[in-house]
Amino acid sequence: MTKNEFLTKLAVELKKNNVADIDDIINEYEQHFAFKMADGFSEEEIAAKLGKPSVLAAQFVESTEKDKKSSGKKIPTVIGLCFADFFAGSFFLLLMAWEVIMAAFSLSSAVISICLFGQLSPESLIPTMPYLSAVILGISFAALSILTAVGCIYFAALIRQLMRSYGRFHYNALAAASDRAVLPSLSMSPRLPAKMNRSLRKVALFTLVQFSAFMVLGIIVSMILSGSLEFWHAWGWFGYNPIN
Repeated sequence: MTKNEFLTKLAVELKKNNVADIDDIINEYEQHFAFKMADGFSEEEIAAKLGKPSVLAAQFVESTEKDKKSSGKKIPTVIGLCFADFFAGSFFLLLMAWEVIMAAFSLSSAVISICLFGQLSPESLIPTMPYLSAVILGISFAALSILTAVGCIYFAALIRQLMRSYGRFHYNALAAASDRAVLPSLSMSPRLPAKMNRSLRKVALFTLVQFSAFMVLGIIVSMILSGSLEFWHAWGWFGYNPIN
């Protein structure tokens, strides 16, 4: 059974059973197909693993009797989820804080690059050096800024997917405790559009090579121009004046 056939049959069965939020349920299973297909599974394999649409649809039929019977299981589940939510929330806050740090680092690298290109030194934070060295190192920092920005995009997608995955776990835990149908679990791996993913990988690879190459080149050129392996001392970056 293909994806379209499976989803069409599932929608028909859900309507027969008068299940609410049919569009949301179909959308969730459609995303499940997309994630599994990205992992290399065929549509037929995914549909076979999910089971018959009629059986799945029957599980979404709400029953008041089931809710009454499951009330004893629901309370400890809710208590356990409250503890899990606290730790998960703390974890997500740490991830978001790291995302902010990465973004700040990317912005700082871009500012350093601009200062090197323009021979600017606000508050004397950028050390003096010959313009050739400044330009080469400026290119390196520009590449580092873009590379880190790409990392920020990937990391933001990861955080989003982790939160969605945890949200699905939360929903399924409550559903299982209430004897209701659970939705397919979500992968924790970030999913980006294929075209965007390829473009970001190319940019990341190019900027990584550019950063490494120009950083090494900048150091070599600085050594040659200063006539010293320790060019930072030769140019007095740390208040050191060499004795000639």
